[in-house]
Amino acid sequence: MKDHTLTDKARGEILSICKEVAFPNDFVAALFYGSHVWGYADERSDINVLLIIKSPKLTLRCHLQPFNEEKVSLLIVDYKTFERDVDEDRLGGLLVENIITPYEPLVNEDYLRGQEVKAKKRLIIEILGNIVLEFPKMSDELIIKPEYFMFEAMMRKASLFPPITYRFLNILRSDLREKNHELMMKGFKAALGAVAKEGYITFSDEYVKITKDYINAIKKRRLRIVNLFKIVRSGILRHIFKVFPRMTRSFIEDYEIYTEHFMDKENLMGIPLFNLEDPKKHIFVPTPLGFVSLSDNVTIESFVRRTVPNSYALKVDIKKMGGVLNAVYTLRFQREMGEQKIVVKVFKDWYGWKWFPLALWSLGTRGFAVLGKSRLEREYTINGFLSNQGVYVPRILYISPKERLIFQEFVDGVNLTKIIKQTCSSEEEIDNLVKAFRQAGREIAKIHRLGVALGDCKPENLIITNDERMCFVDLEQAERDGDQAWDIAEFLYYLGHHVSLSFMETTQMVKTAQIITKEFIEGYLEAGGKIENLKKIRSPRYVKVFSFFTPPHLLLVISTACGEILKSRSVEK
Repeated sequence: MKDHTLTDKARGEILSICKEVAFPNDFVAALFYGSHVWGYADERSDINVLLIIKSPKLTLRCHLQPFNEEKVSLLIVDYKTFERDVDEDRLGGLLVENIITPYEPLVNEDYLRGQEVKAKKRLIIEILGNIVLEFPKMSDELIIKPEYFMFEAMMRKASLFPPITYRFLNILRSDLREKNHELMMKGFKAALGAVAKEGYITFSDEYVKITKDYINAIKKRRLRIVNLFKIVRSGILRHIFKVFPRMTRSFIEDYEIYTEHFMDKENLMGIPLFNLEDPKKHIFVPTPLGFVSLSDNVTIESFVRRTVPNSYALKVDIKKMGGVLNAVYTLRFQREMGEQKIVVKVFKDWYGWKWFPLALWSLGTRGFAVLGKSRLEREYTINGFLSNQGVYVPRILYISPKERLIFQEFVDGVNLTKIIKQTCSSEEEIDNLVKAFRQAGREIAKIHRLGVALGDCKPENLIITNDERMCFVDLEQAERDGDQAWDIAEFLYYLGHHVSLSFMETTQMVKTAQIITKEFIEGYLEAGGKIENLKKIRSPRYVKVFSFFTPPHLLLVISTACGEILKSRSVEK
Protein backbone atom coordinates (compact mmCIF):
# COMPACT_ATOMS: atom_id res chain seq x y z
CA MET A 1 0.00 0.00 0.00
CA LYS A 2 1.63 3.24 -1.10
CA ASP A 3 2.08 6.34 1.03
CA HIS A 4 -0.85 8.75 0.71
CA THR A 5 0.44 11.43 3.09
CA LEU A 6 -0.54 14.91 1.86
CA THR A 7 2.26 17.37 1.20
CA ASP A 8 2.09 21.03 2.23
CA LYS A 9 1.58 21.90 -1.42
CA ALA A 10 -1.37 19.50 -1.73
CA ARG A 11 -2.90 20.87 1.46
CA GLY A 12 -2.63 24.42 0.06
CA GLU A 13 -4.32 23.37 -3.19
CA ILE A 14 -7.13 21.64 -1.32
CA LEU A 15 -7.60 24.75 0.81
CA SER A 16 -8.07 26.76 -2.41
CA ILE A 17 -10.72 24.26 -3.53
CA CYS A 18 -12.49 24.73 -0.19
CA LYS A 19 -12.60 28.49 -0.64
CA GLU A 20 -14.06 28.16 -4.13
CA VAL A 21 -16.72 25.70 -3.01
CA ALA A 22 -17.66 27.78 0.05
CA PHE A 23 -18.01 31.06 -1.88
CA PRO A 24 -19.74 33.44 -1.20
CA ASN A 25 -19.65 32.18 2.40
CA ASP A 26 -16.62 32.27 4.65
CA PHE A 27 -15.74 29.10 6.45
CA VAL A 28 -15.32 28.54 10.15
CA ALA A 29 -13.10 25.46 10.02
CA ALA A 30 -12.01 22.55 7.86
CA LEU A 31 -10.50 19.16 8.57
CA PHE A 32 -9.29 16.02 6.82
CA TYR A 33 -10.84 12.71 7.86
CA GLY A 34 -11.08 9.24 6.38
CA SER A 35 -8.58 6.63 5.26
CA HIS A 36 -5.82 9.15 4.36
CA VAL A 37 -5.75 10.32 7.97
CA TRP A 38 -6.36 6.89 9.49
CA GLY A 39 -3.49 5.32 7.56
CA TYR A 40 -5.01 2.75 5.20
CA ALA A 41 -5.76 4.70 2.01
CA ASP A 42 -5.18 3.06 -1.36
CA GLU A 43 -5.70 4.09 -5.00
CA ARG A 44 -9.49 3.96 -4.62
CA SER A 45 -9.62 6.24 -1.60
CA ASP A 46 -10.99 9.77 -1.82
CA ILE A 47 -9.45 12.62 0.14
CA ASN A 48 -12.25 13.43 2.60
CA VAL A 49 -12.72 16.98 3.88
CA LEU A 50 -15.32 18.33 6.29
CA LEU A 51 -15.92 22.00 5.52
CA ILE A 52 -17.80 24.08 8.12
CA ILE A 53 -19.08 27.37 6.69
CA LYS A 54 -20.78 30.56 7.85
CA SER A 55 -24.10 30.27 6.08
CA PRO A 56 -27.34 32.07 7.01
CA LYS A 57 -29.37 29.00 6.05
CA LEU A 58 -29.21 25.27 6.74
CA THR A 59 -26.53 23.74 4.53
CA LEU A 60 -25.63 20.09 4.14
CA ARG A 61 -24.24 18.91 0.82
CA CYS A 62 -21.43 16.96 -0.83
CA HIS A 63 -19.03 18.09 -3.53
CA LEU A 64 -16.73 15.70 -5.42
CA GLN A 65 -13.81 17.18 -7.40
CA PRO A 66 -10.87 15.59 -9.25
CA PHE A 67 -7.50 16.29 -7.68
CA ASN A 68 -4.34 15.09 -9.47
CA GLU A 69 -4.85 11.30 -9.74
CA GLU A 70 -7.34 11.24 -6.88
CA LYS A 71 -10.60 12.92 -5.87
CA VAL A 72 -11.46 15.33 -3.10
CA SER A 73 -14.80 14.63 -1.44
CA LEU A 74 -16.07 17.65 0.50
CA LEU A 75 -18.87 17.38 3.05
CA ILE A 76 -20.13 20.96 3.53
CA VAL A 77 -22.22 22.03 6.52
CA ASP A 78 -23.17 25.31 8.15
CA TYR A 79 -21.64 25.85 11.60
CA LYS A 80 -24.98 26.01 13.44
CA THR A 81 -26.03 22.57 12.16
CA PHE A 82 -22.58 21.19 12.92
CA GLU A 83 -22.65 22.49 16.50
CA ARG A 84 -26.17 21.13 17.05
CA ASP A 85 -24.93 17.69 16.03
CA VAL A 86 -22.07 18.11 18.51
CA ASP A 87 -24.36 19.30 21.31
CA GLU A 88 -27.35 17.01 20.89
CA ASP A 89 -26.85 14.54 18.01
CA ARG A 90 -29.19 16.62 15.85
CA LEU A 91 -28.07 14.68 12.77
CA GLY A 92 -27.76 11.39 14.62
CA GLY A 93 -23.99 11.91 14.98
CA LEU A 94 -23.48 12.00 11.20
CA LEU A 95 -20.95 14.82 11.51
CA VAL A 96 -19.71 14.14 15.03
CA GLU A 97 -18.18 10.84 13.92
CA ASN A 98 -15.58 12.82 11.97
CA ILE A 99 -14.18 14.42 15.14
CA ILE A 100 -14.52 11.35 17.37
CA THR A 101 -12.20 9.37 15.12
CA PRO A 102 -8.73 10.78 14.22
CA TYR A 103 -8.74 13.88 12.01
CA GLU A 104 -6.24 16.41 10.75
CA PRO A 105 -7.15 20.10 11.10
CA LEU A 106 -6.86 22.19 7.96
CA VAL A 107 -8.29 25.49 9.24
CA ASN A 108 -9.03 26.70 12.81
CA GLU A 109 -7.58 23.86 14.91
CA ASP A 110 -8.57 25.46 18.23
CA TYR A 111 -12.26 25.51 17.24
CA LEU A 112 -12.15 21.88 16.10
CA ARG A 113 -10.38 20.64 19.24
CA GLY A 114 -12.94 22.46 21.38
CA GLN A 115 -15.84 20.87 19.50
CA GLU A 116 -14.17 17.45 19.71
CA VAL A 117 -13.88 17.66 23.49
CA LYS A 118 -17.46 18.90 23.76
CA ALA A 119 -18.76 15.99 21.66
CA LYS A 120 -16.74 13.43 23.58
CA LYS A 121 -17.84 14.93 26.90
CA ARG A 122 -21.50 14.53 25.90
CA LEU A 123 -20.86 10.93 24.84
CA ILE A 124 -19.08 10.14 28.12
CA ILE A 125 -21.97 11.52 30.20
CA GLU A 126 -24.49 9.50 28.17
CA ILE A 127 -22.38 6.34 28.56
CA LEU A 128 -22.02 6.90 32.31
CA GLY A 129 -25.81 7.11 32.56
CA ASN A 130 -26.14 3.85 30.62
CA ILE A 131 -23.69 2.13 32.99
CA VAL A 132 -25.79 3.17 36.00
CA LEU A 133 -28.99 1.93 34.33
CA GLU A 134 -27.39 -1.36 33.29
CA PHE A 135 -25.69 -1.98 36.65
CA PRO A 136 -27.87 -0.06 39.14
CA LYS A 137 -26.60 -1.93 42.19
CA MET A 138 -22.96 -2.32 41.19
CA SER A 139 -22.21 1.00 39.43
CA ASP A 140 -20.53 2.62 42.45
CA GLU A 141 -18.15 -0.35 42.71
CA LEU A 142 -17.02 -0.33 39.08
CA ILE A 143 -13.47 0.66 38.13
CA ILE A 144 -13.35 2.00 34.55
CA LYS A 145 -10.38 2.48 32.25
CA PRO A 146 -10.61 5.65 30.11
CA GLU A 147 -10.36 3.49 26.96
CA TYR A 148 -13.80 2.08 27.74
CA PHE A 149 -15.53 5.26 26.57
CA MET A 150 -13.78 5.19 23.20
CA PHE A 151 -14.62 1.53 22.54
CA GLU A 152 -18.18 1.95 23.82
CA ALA A 153 -18.73 4.96 21.54
CA MET A 154 -17.58 2.85 18.60
CA MET A 155 -19.75 -0.09 19.58
CA ARG A 156 -22.82 2.12 19.92
CA LYS A 157 -22.33 3.66 16.49
CA ALA A 158 -21.59 0.30 14.88
CA SER A 159 -24.72 -1.21 16.47
CA LEU A 160 -26.90 1.56 15.03
CA PHE A 161 -25.15 1.67 11.65
CA PRO A 162 -23.38 -1.67 10.92
CA PRO A 163 -21.50 -0.56 7.73
CA ILE A 164 -19.31 1.70 9.87
CA THR A 165 -17.95 -1.38 11.66
CA TYR A 166 -15.37 -1.99 8.92
CA ARG A 167 -14.08 1.57 9.36
CA PHE A 168 -13.45 0.97 13.05
CA LEU A 169 -11.83 -2.41 12.37
CA ASN A 170 -9.46 -0.78 9.87
CA ILE A 171 -8.64 2.11 12.22
CA LEU A 172 -7.69 -0.28 15.02
CA ARG A 173 -5.89 -2.95 13.03
CA SER A 174 -2.59 -4.06 14.54
CA ASP A 175 -0.20 -1.81 12.53
CA LEU A 176 -2.35 1.35 13.00
CA ARG A 177 -3.87 0.76 16.42
CA GLU A 178 -1.26 2.53 18.56
CA LYS A 179 -1.25 5.75 16.53
CA ASN A 180 -5.04 6.01 16.07
CA HIS A 181 -5.72 4.94 19.65
CA GLU A 182 -3.50 7.74 20.96
CA LEU A 183 -5.10 10.35 18.67
CA MET A 184 -8.63 9.45 19.75
CA MET A 185 -7.82 9.10 23.44
CA LYS A 186 -6.26 12.57 23.62
CA GLY A 187 -9.72 14.12 23.19
CA PHE A 188 -11.42 11.56 25.44
CA LYS A 189 -8.93 12.25 28.25
CA ALA A 190 -9.53 16.00 27.97
CA ALA A 191 -13.30 15.37 28.03
CA LEU A 192 -12.95 13.09 31.08
CA GLY A 193 -11.13 15.91 32.86
CA ALA A 194 -14.07 18.25 32.14
CA VAL A 195 -16.57 15.60 33.28
CA ALA A 196 -14.64 15.13 36.54
CA LYS A 197 -14.73 18.90 37.23
CA GLU A 198 -18.52 18.78 37.01
CA GLY A 199 -18.72 16.00 39.60
CA TYR A 200 -19.77 13.05 37.44
CA ILE A 201 -16.62 11.01 38.05
CA THR A 202 -13.48 10.84 40.14
CA PHE A 203 -10.04 9.54 39.17
CA SER A 204 -8.26 6.75 41.03
CA ASP A 205 -4.78 6.29 39.59
CA GLU A 206 -5.41 5.57 35.89
CA TYR A 207 -9.01 4.51 36.48
CA VAL A 208 -12.37 6.30 36.62
CA LYS A 209 -15.14 5.86 39.22
CA ILE A 210 -18.70 7.19 38.96
CA THR A 211 -19.66 9.46 41.84
CA LYS A 212 -22.53 8.46 44.11
CA ASP A 213 -24.21 11.83 43.54
CA TYR A 214 -24.41 11.18 39.79
CA ILE A 215 -25.56 7.58 40.33
CA ASN A 216 -28.39 8.80 42.57
CA ALA A 217 -29.34 11.51 40.07
CA ILE A 218 -29.58 8.95 37.23
CA LYS A 219 -31.69 6.57 39.32
CA LYS A 220 -34.20 9.33 40.02
CA ARG A 221 -34.70 10.15 36.35
CA ARG A 222 -37.48 8.66 34.30
CA LEU A 223 -36.39 6.60 31.33
CA ARG A 224 -37.10 8.13 27.97
CA ILE A 225 -37.24 6.34 24.63
CA VAL A 226 -35.75 8.75 22.13
CA ASN A 227 -37.10 8.65 18.62
CA LEU A 228 -34.30 9.37 16.18
CA PHE A 229 -36.67 11.05 13.76
CA LYS A 230 -37.73 13.49 16.45
CA ILE A 231 -34.12 14.46 16.94
CA VAL A 232 -33.39 14.63 13.24
CA ARG A 233 -35.97 17.23 12.28
CA SER A 234 -37.96 16.59 9.13
CA GLY A 235 -36.47 19.73 7.60
CA ILE A 236 -33.00 18.20 7.85
CA LEU A 237 -33.90 14.71 6.63
CA ARG A 238 -34.11 15.70 2.97
CA HIS A 239 -30.57 17.11 3.16
CA ILE A 240 -29.30 13.89 4.74
CA PHE A 241 -30.88 11.79 1.99
CA LYS A 242 -29.09 13.91 -0.60
CA VAL A 243 -25.60 13.59 0.90
CA PHE A 244 -25.82 10.01 2.12
CA PRO A 245 -25.34 8.26 -1.27
CA ARG A 246 -22.07 10.16 -1.69
CA MET A 247 -20.95 9.28 1.83
CA THR A 248 -21.51 5.57 1.27
CA ARG A 249 -18.54 5.58 -1.15
CA SER A 250 -16.16 5.70 1.81
CA PHE A 251 -18.04 2.92 3.66
CA ILE A 252 -17.74 0.67 0.61
CA GLU A 253 -14.01 1.44 0.41
CA ASP A 254 -13.60 0.55 4.09
CA TYR A 255 -15.34 -2.77 3.52
CA GLU A 256 -13.28 -3.65 0.46
CA ILE A 257 -9.96 -2.78 2.11
CA TYR A 258 -10.82 -4.82 5.18
CA THR A 259 -12.01 -7.91 3.32
CA GLU A 260 -9.12 -7.86 0.81
CA HIS A 261 -6.26 -7.33 3.20
CA PHE A 262 -7.27 -8.20 6.74
CA MET A 263 -9.86 -10.93 6.61
CA ASP A 264 -9.64 -14.44 5.19
CA LYS A 265 -12.49 -15.76 3.10
CA GLU A 266 -13.67 -18.19 5.79
CA ASN A 267 -14.50 -15.30 8.13
CA LEU A 268 -16.54 -13.28 5.65
CA MET A 269 -19.73 -14.96 6.83
CA GLY A 270 -19.15 -13.83 10.42
CA ILE A 271 -20.79 -10.83 12.07
CA PRO A 272 -18.28 -7.95 11.86
CA LEU A 273 -19.70 -6.26 14.96
CA PHE A 274 -18.41 -9.19 17.05
CA ASN A 275 -14.88 -8.51 15.81
CA LEU A 276 -14.83 -5.14 17.55
CA GLU A 277 -13.18 -5.07 20.94
CA ASP A 278 -15.65 -5.70 23.76
CA PRO A 279 -15.89 -2.39 25.69
CA LYS A 280 -16.70 -4.23 28.93
CA LYS A 281 -13.17 -5.59 28.81
CA HIS A 282 -12.23 -2.18 30.23
CA ILE A 283 -14.70 -2.14 33.17
CA PHE A 284 -13.64 -3.95 36.32
CA VAL A 285 -14.93 -5.02 39.73
CA PRO A 286 -12.43 -5.47 42.58
CA THR A 287 -12.01 -8.90 44.23
CA PRO A 288 -9.38 -10.32 46.63
CA LEU A 289 -7.79 -12.02 43.62
CA GLY A 290 -7.51 -8.74 41.69
CA PHE A 291 -9.64 -6.72 39.29
CA VAL A 292 -12.08 -8.73 37.16
CA SER A 293 -13.43 -7.29 33.90
CA LEU A 294 -17.14 -7.45 33.11
CA SER A 295 -16.24 -9.40 29.97
CA ASP A 296 -14.60 -12.14 32.07
CA ASN A 297 -16.10 -15.55 31.28
CA VAL A 298 -14.22 -17.70 33.76
CA THR A 299 -15.94 -21.05 34.36
CA ILE A 300 -15.62 -23.22 37.47
CA GLU A 301 -13.01 -25.38 35.74
CA SER A 302 -10.94 -22.44 34.50
CA PHE A 303 -11.12 -20.83 37.96
CA VAL A 304 -9.57 -23.98 39.40
CA ARG A 305 -6.80 -23.95 36.78
CA ARG A 306 -6.14 -20.25 37.36
CA THR A 307 -6.10 -20.25 41.16
CA VAL A 308 -4.75 -23.69 42.02
CA PRO A 309 -1.47 -24.50 40.25
CA ASN A 310 -1.17 -28.11 39.14
CA SER A 311 1.88 -28.63 41.30
CA TYR A 312 -0.17 -27.94 44.43
CA ALA A 313 -3.64 -29.26 43.59
CA LEU A 314 -3.75 -32.90 44.59
CA LYS A 315 -7.52 -33.35 44.35
CA VAL A 316 -10.46 -31.24 43.21
CA ASP A 317 -14.04 -32.20 44.07
CA ILE A 318 -17.12 -30.35 42.80
CA LYS A 319 -20.39 -31.18 44.53
CA LYS A 320 -23.84 -29.64 44.11
CA MET A 321 -25.30 -28.30 47.36
CA GLY A 322 -28.85 -27.99 46.05
CA GLY A 323 -31.18 -25.11 45.31
CA VAL A 324 -34.13 -24.92 42.95
CA LEU A 325 -33.75 -21.38 41.69
CA ASN A 326 -29.94 -21.28 41.73
CA ALA A 327 -27.24 -23.88 41.22
CA VAL A 328 -24.88 -23.85 44.21
CA TYR A 329 -21.73 -25.96 44.37
CA THR A 330 -19.01 -26.66 46.89
CA LEU A 331 -15.52 -26.72 45.43
CA ARG A 332 -13.04 -28.70 47.51
CA PHE A 333 -9.29 -28.53 46.95
CA GLN A 334 -7.08 -31.11 48.61
CA ARG A 335 -3.79 -29.23 48.72
CA GLU A 336 -0.47 -29.82 50.40
CA MET A 337 -1.34 -27.38 53.20
CA GLY A 338 -4.75 -28.99 53.77
CA GLU A 339 -8.29 -28.92 52.42
CA GLN A 340 -9.88 -25.71 51.18
CA LYS A 341 -13.60 -25.27 50.46
CA ILE A 342 -15.21 -22.68 48.20
CA VAL A 343 -18.88 -22.08 47.44
CA VAL A 344 -19.78 -21.33 43.81
CA LYS A 345 -23.15 -19.75 43.03
CA VAL A 346 -24.55 -19.78 39.49
CA PHE A 347 -27.12 -17.02 39.01
CA LYS A 348 -29.71 -18.28 36.54
CA ASP A 349 -32.60 -16.22 35.21
CA TRP A 350 -35.87 -17.22 36.87
CA TYR A 351 -38.41 -18.20 34.23
CA GLY A 352 -41.48 -20.37 33.93
CA TRP A 353 -42.50 -22.84 36.59
CA LYS A 354 -39.48 -22.08 38.80
CA TRP A 355 -40.39 -18.43 39.18
CA PHE A 356 -44.18 -18.64 39.14
CA PRO A 357 -44.70 -20.24 42.60
CA LEU A 358 -42.45 -17.62 44.20
CA ALA A 359 -44.33 -14.78 42.50
CA LEU A 360 -47.68 -16.29 43.47
CA TRP A 361 -46.56 -16.88 47.06
CA SER A 362 -45.59 -13.22 47.65
CA LEU A 363 -48.20 -11.61 45.38
CA GLY A 364 -48.94 -8.04 46.45
CA THR A 365 -46.46 -8.07 49.32
CA ARG A 366 -42.95 -8.54 48.02
CA GLY A 367 -41.25 -8.25 44.65
CA PHE A 368 -38.14 -10.26 43.81
CA ALA A 369 -35.18 -9.64 41.50
CA VAL A 370 -35.63 -12.20 38.72
CA LEU A 371 -32.73 -11.74 36.30
CA GLY A 372 -29.52 -13.54 37.14
CA LYS A 373 -27.44 -10.45 36.37
CA SER A 374 -29.45 -8.33 38.79
CA ARG A 375 -29.21 -10.88 41.58
CA LEU A 376 -25.46 -11.27 41.07
CA GLU A 377 -25.11 -7.47 41.32
CA ARG A 378 -27.01 -7.40 44.59
CA GLU A 379 -25.03 -10.26 46.09
CA TYR A 380 -21.72 -8.63 45.17
CA THR A 381 -22.50 -5.04 46.23
CA ILE A 382 -24.40 -5.73 49.46
CA ASN A 383 -21.82 -8.33 50.49
CA GLY A 384 -19.03 -5.77 50.10
CA PHE A 385 -20.98 -3.04 51.89
CA LEU A 386 -21.95 -5.18 54.88
CA SER A 387 -18.44 -6.59 55.18
CA ASN A 388 -17.00 -3.07 55.31
CA GLN A 389 -19.49 -2.23 58.08
CA GLY A 390 -18.39 -5.14 60.26
CA VAL A 391 -21.21 -7.57 59.43
CA TYR A 392 -20.04 -11.16 58.96
CA VAL A 393 -20.77 -12.31 55.41
CA PRO A 394 -18.92 -14.86 53.23
CA ARG A 395 -15.88 -13.26 51.63
CA ILE A 396 -16.23 -13.02 47.84
CA LEU A 397 -13.08 -14.40 46.26
CA TYR A 398 -13.85 -13.95 42.56
CA ILE A 399 -16.64 -13.03 40.18
CA SER A 400 -17.29 -14.06 36.57
CA PRO A 401 -19.91 -11.59 35.23
CA LYS A 402 -20.41 -13.22 31.84
CA GLU A 403 -20.84 -16.70 33.29
CA ARG A 404 -22.84 -15.22 36.23
CA LEU A 405 -20.70 -16.94 38.82
CA ILE A 406 -19.63 -15.82 42.29
CA PHE A 407 -16.91 -17.69 44.17
CA GLN A 408 -17.21 -17.29 47.97
CA GLU A 409 -15.46 -18.68 51.01
CA PHE A 410 -17.18 -21.64 52.64
CA VAL A 411 -18.59 -20.80 56.09
CA ASP A 412 -18.52 -23.78 58.43
CA GLY A 413 -21.28 -23.85 61.03
CA VAL A 414 -24.91 -24.68 61.65
CA ASN A 415 -27.87 -22.64 60.40
CA LEU A 416 -30.76 -21.60 62.64
CA THR A 417 -33.16 -24.06 61.05
CA LYS A 418 -31.01 -26.98 62.20
CA ILE A 419 -30.81 -25.48 65.69
CA ILE A 420 -34.63 -25.53 65.85
CA LYS A 421 -34.77 -29.13 64.67
CA GLN A 422 -32.15 -30.22 67.20
CA THR A 423 -34.02 -28.60 70.09
CA CYS A 424 -35.78 -30.82 72.59
CA SER A 425 -36.94 -30.27 76.14
CA SER A 426 -33.53 -30.19 77.82
CA GLU A 427 -32.69 -26.89 79.48
CA GLU A 428 -29.23 -26.75 77.86
CA GLU A 429 -30.58 -26.89 74.31
CA ILE A 430 -33.36 -24.40 75.09
CA ASP A 431 -30.66 -22.05 76.38
CA ASN A 432 -28.73 -22.43 73.12
CA LEU A 433 -31.90 -21.68 71.16
CA VAL A 434 -32.63 -18.56 73.23
CA LYS A 435 -29.07 -17.29 72.80
CA ALA A 436 -29.00 -17.89 69.03
CA PHE A 437 -32.27 -16.12 68.28
CA ARG A 438 -31.57 -13.16 70.50
CA GLN A 439 -28.25 -12.80 68.66
CA ALA A 440 -30.12 -13.03 65.34
CA GLY A 441 -32.40 -10.17 66.39
CA ARG A 442 -29.42 -7.98 67.28
CA GLU A 443 -27.55 -8.73 64.06
CA ILE A 444 -30.58 -8.09 61.82
CA ALA A 445 -31.23 -4.80 63.64
CA LYS A 446 -27.61 -3.82 62.97
CA ILE A 447 -28.12 -4.45 59.24
CA HIS A 448 -31.40 -2.51 59.23
CA ARG A 449 -29.70 0.46 60.89
CA LEU A 450 -27.34 0.50 57.92
CA GLY A 451 -30.34 1.02 55.64
CA VAL A 452 -30.24 -2.49 54.16
CA ALA A 453 -33.08 -5.01 53.85
CA LEU A 454 -31.91 -8.61 53.41
CA GLY A 455 -34.84 -9.63 51.19
CA ASP A 456 -34.39 -13.35 51.84
CA CYS A 457 -34.15 -13.56 55.64
CA LYS A 458 -35.10 -17.18 56.23
CA PRO A 459 -33.54 -18.79 59.34
CA GLU A 460 -31.49 -21.15 57.16
CA ASN A 461 -29.64 -18.14 55.73
CA LEU A 462 -28.16 -17.32 59.14
CA ILE A 463 -25.26 -19.54 60.19
CA ILE A 464 -23.76 -19.82 63.67
CA THR A 465 -20.05 -20.63 63.33
CA ASN A 466 -17.94 -22.70 65.71
CA ASP A 467 -16.66 -19.49 67.33
CA GLU A 468 -20.30 -18.35 67.83
CA ARG A 469 -20.28 -15.65 65.18
CA MET A 470 -23.37 -15.15 63.05
CA CYS A 471 -22.90 -15.12 59.26
CA PHE A 472 -25.47 -14.00 56.69
CA VAL A 473 -25.56 -15.88 53.39
CA ASP A 474 -27.63 -15.60 50.17
CA LEU A 475 -27.75 -11.83 49.76
CA GLU A 476 -29.02 -11.81 46.18
CA GLN A 477 -32.35 -10.20 47.14
CA ALA A 478 -30.80 -7.65 49.53
CA GLU A 479 -31.07 -3.95 48.73
CA ARG A 480 -30.69 -0.49 50.18
CA ASP A 481 -33.92 1.12 51.41
CA GLY A 482 -35.86 -2.14 50.98
CA ASP A 483 -38.73 -3.55 53.01
CA GLN A 484 -37.24 -4.27 56.43
CA ALA A 485 -40.58 -5.44 57.84
CA TRP A 486 -40.51 -8.25 55.27
CA ASP A 487 -37.20 -9.47 56.75
CA ILE A 488 -38.74 -9.83 60.21
CA ALA A 489 -42.00 -11.34 58.95
CA GLU A 490 -40.16 -13.89 56.83
CA PHE A 491 -37.77 -14.77 59.64
CA LEU A 492 -40.42 -15.23 62.35
CA TYR A 493 -43.19 -16.82 60.32
CA TYR A 494 -40.75 -19.07 58.48
CA LEU A 495 -39.35 -20.34 61.78
CA GLY A 496 -42.97 -21.24 62.69
CA HIS A 497 -42.93 -23.47 59.62
CA HIS A 498 -39.79 -25.25 60.84
CA VAL A 499 -41.13 -25.58 64.37
CA SER A 500 -44.18 -27.32 62.89
CA LEU A 501 -41.89 -29.86 61.19
CA SER A 502 -40.15 -30.80 64.44
CA PHE A 503 -41.14 -33.86 66.45
CA MET A 504 -42.46 -31.79 69.36
CA GLU A 505 -45.88 -32.09 70.88
CA THR A 506 -48.30 -29.26 70.12
CA THR A 507 -47.84 -27.60 73.52
CA GLN A 508 -44.06 -27.75 73.13
CA MET A 509 -44.33 -26.25 69.61
CA VAL A 510 -46.33 -23.34 70.96
CA LYS A 511 -43.90 -22.79 73.82
CA THR A 512 -40.86 -22.93 71.51
CA ALA A 513 -42.42 -20.49 69.01
CA GLN A 514 -43.24 -18.08 71.87
CA ILE A 515 -39.70 -18.25 73.27
CA ILE A 516 -38.03 -17.77 69.89
CA THR A 517 -40.28 -14.85 68.95
CA LYS A 518 -39.76 -13.11 72.30
CA GLU A 519 -35.98 -13.51 72.26
CA PHE A 520 -35.64 -12.40 68.64
CA ILE A 521 -37.76 -9.27 69.15
CA GLU A 522 -36.02 -8.34 72.42
CA GLY A 523 -32.66 -8.66 70.67
CA TYR A 524 -33.89 -6.65 67.71
CA LEU A 525 -35.13 -3.77 69.90
CA GLU A 526 -32.06 -3.87 72.15
CA ALA A 527 -29.85 -3.28 69.11
CA GLY A 528 -31.88 -0.29 67.90
CA GLY A 529 -34.26 -1.94 65.46
CA LYS A 530 -37.29 0.14 64.46
CA ILE A 531 -40.46 -0.67 66.38
CA GLU A 532 -42.48 0.33 63.28
CA ASN A 533 -41.10 -2.73 61.46
CA LEU A 534 -42.47 -4.99 64.20
CA LYS A 535 -45.89 -3.36 64.07
CA LYS A 536 -46.16 -3.97 60.33
CA ILE A 537 -45.56 -7.71 60.41
CA ARG A 538 -48.84 -8.34 62.27
CA SER A 539 -50.90 -6.99 59.37
CA PRO A 540 -52.76 -9.43 57.05
CA ARG A 541 -50.53 -8.19 54.20
CA TYR A 542 -47.60 -10.14 55.66
CA VAL A 543 -49.39 -12.92 57.56
CA LYS A 544 -51.29 -14.13 54.45
CA VAL A 545 -48.05 -14.81 52.56
CA PHE A 546 -46.89 -17.44 55.05
CA SER A 547 -50.28 -19.08 55.56
CA PHE A 548 -49.41 -21.46 52.69
CA PHE A 549 -46.96 -23.47 54.79
CA THR A 550 -47.03 -22.30 58.44
CA PRO A 551 -49.94 -23.70 60.53
CA PRO A 552 -52.50 -21.03 61.49
CA HIS A 553 -52.12 -21.66 65.24
CA LEU A 554 -48.36 -20.97 65.04
CA LEU A 555 -48.90 -17.84 62.95
CA LEU A 556 -51.27 -16.67 65.66
CA VAL A 557 -48.82 -17.54 68.44
CA ILE A 558 -46.01 -15.57 66.79
CA SER A 559 -48.22 -12.59 65.95
CA THR A 560 -49.68 -12.54 69.49
CA ALA A 561 -46.24 -12.78 71.12
CA CYS A 562 -45.09 -9.86 68.99
CA GLY A 563 -48.18 -7.86 69.98
CA GLU A 564 -47.65 -8.51 73.70
CA ILE A 565 -44.07 -7.27 73.56
CA LEU A 566 -45.11 -4.14 71.67
CA LYS A 567 -47.89 -3.53 74.21
CA SER A 568 -45.53 -3.90 77.16
CA ARG A 569 -43.08 -1.52 75.52
CA SER A 570 -45.76 1.12 75.02
CA VAL A 571 -46.88 0.75 78.67
CA GLU A 572 -43.29 1.22 79.86
CA LYS A 573 -43.10 4.48 77.93
